[in-house]
Amino acid sequence: MNKIGKNVVTQQMVADAAGVHLSTVSLALRNAPRIPEETKAHIRQTAEKLGYQPNPLVSMLMARVRRGDSGYRGTLGFLHTAEADLPKLQTHQHRNFLLGARARAKELGYNLDEFFLPKTERLVRQFMRMLSTRSIHGLVIEFVPGPSCPDRRLPFDCAPFAVASLGMPLASPQLHYVANDQYMRAVLAGQHLLELGYKRIGLVIDSTFDRLMAHRCSAGFWALQHYTQGIDVLPILQLDRGNLGSLKGWLDEHRPEAVLGTSLHSLEEMRRLGLTVPDDVGWAHLDWLPEHKRVAGVYGNSEHTGAAAVELVVSQLHRGEAGPPSRAMNYLVAGSWMPGKTLRKVGPPIDLDSTFFGSLAAL
Repeated sequence: MNKIGKNVVTQQMVADAAGVHLSTVSLALRNAPRIPEETKAHIRQTAEKLGYQPNPLVSMLMARVRRGDSGYRGTLGFLHTAEADLPKLQTHQHRNFLLGARARAKELGYNLDEFFLPKTERLVRQFMRMLSTRSIHGLVIEFVPGPSCPDRRLPFDCAPFAVASLGMPLASPQLHYVANDQYMRAVLAGQHLLELGYKRIGLVIDSTFDRLMAHRCSAGFWALQHYTQGIDVLPILQLDRGNLGSLKGWLDEHRPEAVLGTSLHSLEEMRRLGLTVPDDVGWAHLDWLPEHKRVAGVYGNSEHTGAAAVELVVSQLHRGEAGPPSRAMNYLVAGSWMPGKTLRKVGPPIDLDSTFFGSLAAL
């Protein structure tokens, strides 16, 4: 990882050399009473050997955060890799990324300004100079496929910035990354359907949605089916760009008791085909949003995802770190189950913990 300034020794470097967690170093250097004296002495000796010197600005910022003083107003950037007029960026999920990020930044004493990555090399250079002029040293990057960021590769050097990405992971550089937990979203939905007695559960998923989520959603559902005793295994129906033409044949052949979907279009098509929900078949939304109201499903908590990305950036700023990390960390934000009128109790419950996870007593 690049450090701000030449030959700057950070607390993370001290932690690595001392073989302890970063938080232990921070507490030890503040002489926290809960850290054993032997550990504090070891950390101080390591820090002295490396030439560690506290950064006065960082110390001031950390003191403000610890006492809840948000008077300091630095500015962070929230950078979309897609153009401003892309309709996808106006959806509830993406706006919640930004709203959550902005709210958390304010709590930590920062403003958050929204930017869109330019399409040409010349304009990107101008954009980088503008960030420098405005003393913006922290960036949250939301990757959305588009011409400004081909092949998931950033077209600029992020070495001067404390940075984290969210949404779909970048191919290069590898950054600290925050996303909704798509894998466990399918497992969570399955858990609640099993509690209602559903045994024949199907997944209807848009193939583009699944690819953008690195296939985590379909992987979670596959694991649910194959490692849960007492339920049937139904093939996943992948829809190409939302084309519902294959849905009727899949329903007729496999007769699911309930369907997990990633779009309301499949629910609407099932009703158009004459199926009554939930009497004939249950349905749950794996990308539930508040406007879906009476529909059951899993809410991704995108506002918390945006907030977590800001926390990652601010923590790097406070440690004096910038650029791609030597060990990028992935953080997944859990979804929340939202009950609705599209499901009903159909039989005795199946306990997911005792089947999917199995007995842990022998471990």
